[in-house]
Amino acid sequence: MLELILGTRTKIKLLQALAQSSRSMTRNELVKMTGSGLRSTYEQVEELIGLGVLKETVNGRIRIALDPEFPLHDKLRDLLLSSTDYLHTPQDVLAAVDRICGDKYYLGSFTAARRKINPVDYDPPVYAVNILKYHYKHLYPRLRVLGKIVNIKVYEKNMDEAGDVTIITYACNNIPPDIVRTDFLGIEVWVASVERGIIECLVRKTPFTLYGAYLALLQNRLDNVLDIAYFKKLAQEEGLLSLILAVMKKFNEIRGKRLFEVTGKEQTMAHGWVDEKEIRHAINTVMG
Repeated sequence: MLELILGTRTKIKLLQALAQSSRSMTRNELVKMTGSGLRSTYEQVEELIGLGVLKETVNGRIRIALDPEFPLHDKLRDLLLSSTDYLHTPQDVLAAVDRICGDKYYLGSFTAARRKINPVDYDPPVYAVNILKYHYKHLYPRLRVLGKIVNIKVYEKNMDEAGDVTIITYACNNIPPDIVRTDFLGIEVWVASVERGIIECLVRKTPFTLYGAYLALLQNRLDNVLDIAYFKKLAQEEGLLSLILAVMKKFNEIRGKRLFEVTGKEQTMAHGWVDEKEIRHAINTVMG
């Protein structure tokens, strides 16, 4: 019986639309609401009427509604309504990522960069999920299934169209030593250090803008949660110290004061492309 009632996406969409509606609907309204084809919608409405799940009402026009006389009406309606909220928020999706990946992943990039601050102006619901390479082939297909839910997008490495919540996966050779188990948006997850997150945003090809990375860097510095010594040490280990020094040096030059500690020797080491316009934008946003 259940496979006949819920056996296709079109049927589920039809039933969810009617469960959420406070009124009966015409067949053409259901076609628009579900985004399903005209023929498919009409055929499956007829099947559901035949099963007793739906009924026709006539009030000038023929309309369709859930039939309250159907023996499973209340339970079915509760299921349909609750399913529309399943994996609906970023918290839901992050909890699913944690459940699927266990201790074989960490959240990096902007998620790590912003975890100790209240982001100003820029905070996209996009999450970089780094999965241990040894387990990647096993775990990625499970994450990919989440992308079949209407509001969620899942990509490998490169993002196309964003969803209400977007996951981008990467394979990593190991879990870095600065990964911590912490509360993020009310969900316990594994997250990289702030310093590592900022570096990933600045040098890795991600959907996060340089403006967002500069904002996070500046906010963390002003809130005294950025460990400058560790930031430089990590950058050196990753072979990126010259670029990180160039970014901090440019912040100091544009602001006209020492926001970041850059010694005379480090200033001579600083080189690499820096987006001066976006640094100015970040400074103006955070500091006015």
